[in-house]
Amino acid sequence: MYVTHDQVEAMTLGDRVAVLRRGVLQQVATPRELYDQPVNLFVAGFIGSPSMNLLPARVNGTTLSLPIADVPLSDALVAAVAGATW
Repeated sequence: MYVTHDQVEAMTLGDRVAVLRRGVLQQVATPRELYDQPVNLFVAGFIGSPSMNLLPARVNGTTLSLPIADVPLSDALVAAVAGATW
């Protein structure tokens, strides 16, 4: 086990990386899984340099409403996000 606060070092050296927030475990995964599939907004915003851009959004029927635009969603995406909370 190796402990570091340097995420570049952790993502480069680690086979599996644990992300903690104020002592609470958020996610344990490979560096690629952390980057591609963060489990929550904290991990998504923490991983990467520069960090991921995050926008508030809401699904309204078949439309994804963003502050900058409304985006139509396919039926498959509507089904995928049905009932999801982030």
